[in-house]
Amino acid sequence: MLRLMMLRHATAVPHGSMPDFERVLSAQGVGEAEAVAAYCKAEMLWPDLAMVSPAARTQATHAALVAQGMTHPLRLEHPLYAMQADDLLVHLQQVEEGIRTLLYVGHNPACAELALALIGFGDRYAAARMRTDFPPAGLAVLDFDCSHWSEVARGFGRLDRFWRP
Repeated sequence: MLRLMMLRHATAVPHGSMPDFERVLSAQGVGEAEAVAAYCKAEMLWPDLAMVSPAARTQATHAALVAQGMTHPLRLEHPLYAMQADDLLVHLQQVEEGIRTLLYVGHNPACAELALALIGFGDRYAAARMRTDFPPAGLAVLDFDCSHWSEVARGFGRLDRFWRP
């Protein structure tokens, strides 16, 4: 079984206040990042690897998880900053052997679109909430009954949970 944790970055300062790539978390976003980190710690949601967009707001969201004691290899991957859902799926399908739980920290719309596309079954109430709103610091946890990331496909995931601040 493989597990994918899809985390949208927490709330950032408004567009136009600085270059998009450099946008930092707002005060609200800092609280959201701390809340999702506390949730992951309480639920023992620890990944084997984190793939994080190098944008300032995604790195800050991820840093809150590390501050809660989450230790794992980190990959800051520039392409994640602008990937669309289809490209993100292809990227995830290339994750190497040995990674059982993967954390992706990224951006919408790709995060929400791919999470919804991957769901085949699971918590239907959580899926309905996701369809309505995948807010900043929203976390979708999906499980796949397969052994290789190359087998992860649309409609094959079981939505274990969807958490939002």
